[in-house]
Amino acid sequence: MVKLLLQFVTWLAETLPLITSLATLTLIFILLAKSIKKYPFVYYTIFALPALLFFARSLFGGEGFFAFSRGGVIGQIMREYVHFSGFSFPLLIIIMFVGALPLSNPYVKRLMMIRKELSIISGFPIIVHIWVRWGMGMSTFEYFFGSGEAAVRGGAGAIYANSAYLLGAAMSVLFLILWITSFDFVHRWLGGVRWKKVQWWSYVLYAMIFTHSILLSVSRLVGGGRGGHGGGGGGRGGREMAQQAGEAVSQAGEAIRHGAEMASRGGGHGGSNITAIIGIISVCLIFGTYLFLRIRKARKDALKKAEK
Repeated sequence: MVKLLLQFVTWLAETLPLITSLATLTLIFILLAKSIKKYPFVYYTIFALPALLFFARSLFGGEGFFAFSRGGVIGQIMREYVHFSGFSFPLLIIIMFVGALPLSNPYVKRLMMIRKELSIISGFPIIVHIWVRWGMGMSTFEYFFGSGEAAVRGGAGAIYANSAYLLGAAMSVLFLILWITSFDFVHRWLGGVRWKKVQWWSYVLYAMIFTHSILLSVSRLVGGGRGGHGGGGGGRGGREMAQQAGEAVSQAGEAIRHGAEMASRGGGHGGSNITAIIGIISVCLIFGTYLFLRIRKARKDALKKAEK
């Protein structure tokens, strides 16, 4: 009972930043909605700069001209771009739920007004995250398509973790398509009908994000998902690629490697199992609530059309 309470407190401490980020970003974007709608490219430039700086550091290193971004506020922003939970995931939750909530709410209406702009803004940190994850998950392809030695070394949870990272590769491609087609000039080029057909795939992306999250949590629950020496897809080759991404991602790399070590021991520790279970429940609550709200809104819209 004491262990369960401690794990709950730990989970609450880890979840509070997500809740805080979600509330803060929601408030900021509600207040800035008119400004974002009027000057979208100003905001695109602001949010693109950390991503450009990250890629510049990846190419040229973190010394000399780029040394200023090693710490302080700039360094923290770049770390948030690498991680998915601090900025990108809360922003995706906002974008997702805005489409499922009634427009009669004035705050929802303000966010819906800039939903396209928020989708474009979200792309800059997500592209950075994709870059790092692709580097750290390259040996996932070895797991599925290699000689079979990687699968033997992977551990019990390797099939779930590597499936999650393989799905992540497909998610990356789909997200980039949806992101690029969010820009106005691409929208005009496609035309309204084709554009809507493309954007319909956003629902598939949401389902993939849910599945990706569940697979990662299950891999931690089972144990051995990304641990070991490359069998789980997160071994030496992935770490070398992450190191090449520059000093800005060093802390993220350490955190990911620590998570991999914890996952590899998860099968033998009840605490890690509890954390994984709580993670699964959290993801199910977020996406389950969205699905309920989206279906309810779709039914109400269908009734309104039928009445007309």
